[in-house]
Amino acid sequence: MFQKIIQAAVIVTLYACTLNAQTLSNCEPSPPMPPNAKPGISGLTLSRDGKTLLVATGDGKIRFVDLNTGEIKRTLTGHTNAVYIANFSPDEKLLASSSRDQTAKIWDVATGEELHTLGGFRCPVKAVEFSPDGRMLAASGNDGMLKLWEVKSGKELKSLVHRDSPDIDMATYAFVFSPDAKQIYAGNGDGTISLWDVATGKEIRNWKAHENYVFKLLLNSDHRGLISLGDMVVKVWDTTTSRELQTLSMPRTPGTSPFSNMVAVSHNEKLIAASYAEFDPTQNTYVSVNTVVWNAKTGEKLYSLSGHKFDINGLVFTHDNRLLLTGSVDRTIKFWDMRTGQATRTITIN
Repeated sequence: MFQKIIQAAVIVTLYACTLNAQTLSNCEPSPPMPPNAKPGISGLTLSRDGKTLLVATGDGKIRFVDLNTGEIKRTLTGHTNAVYIANFSPDEKLLASSSRDQTAKIWDVATGEELHTLGGFRCPVKAVEFSPDGRMLAASGNDGMLKLWEVKSGKELKSLVHRDSPDIDMATYAFVFSPDAKQIYAGNGDGTISLWDVATGKEIRNWKAHENYVFKLLLNSDHRGLISLGDMVVKVWDTTTSRELQTLSMPRTPGTSPFSNMVAVSHNEKLIAASYAEFDPTQNTYVSVNTVVWNAKTGEKLYSLSGHKFDINGLVFTHDNRLLLTGSVDRTIKFWDMRTGQATRTITIN
């Protein structure tokens, strides 16, 4: 199923991400980036002042986009394959990126200088994040490894492996630090969520969260709720008890191969958004590409936002909670008004 999706994506020059799950035991090298790779959007991150949008793209570049004008102010190059995400450090003096080229990188924001290239992975590096105190960087990938480095020196501190099996997808697709940086929640390819103790490198808790895989994780501001995305379902978990508090399901069309890509929460935590796509393997075409927005408290579906042609891999709310930005492999970023559910603006990345 997923292989057909990927083949179709290549045909239409989509190169932002791969849905092909791999494990530490049978991991194969990623294919090289095509000579004329398109800048399909694979990740969006908004600066603290809300003026700059970091755009990670399938052509191996990171673009700084002025949110007001849509102008590309700067471009960082250095990765040799698609970039999945770029995130600022807490003080926004550094940024980190993860790539299909099996590395993570740390960059100086002011100069654009590449400070560290962090390797040791055998598969694409799907996620990267600074610790809340900015001292550590973590990255995880399709080979099942979650690695920690000291930011200042680039020294590797730990390598954590939840599971190693040739028969099970044990990729670590996503993770999030606790506010005190003492723990990490990780979303795994076997459908579980792991809680890791950073100091000891021990997995102190693990529970089954989704049927097949956990693709994205978010932690709410009070650290009491953990949001997971997988199998076309968003779930909210109590971080103390691992009890499921809420389930939000995306629609499914019979006969299609559906997959969910991204989840986001508004800054006032009143809205939850998730993107998904449905693929018809018999016709080799997308049936639907949508983003659903729910009322986070009641679970009521507020909007279904459609307009992109291909996978939506970037979702971010503006700091005033009025707009939701969706970034797609079709190279567009759409601005959606959360008062009306209507698209108000589109930026195309070139």
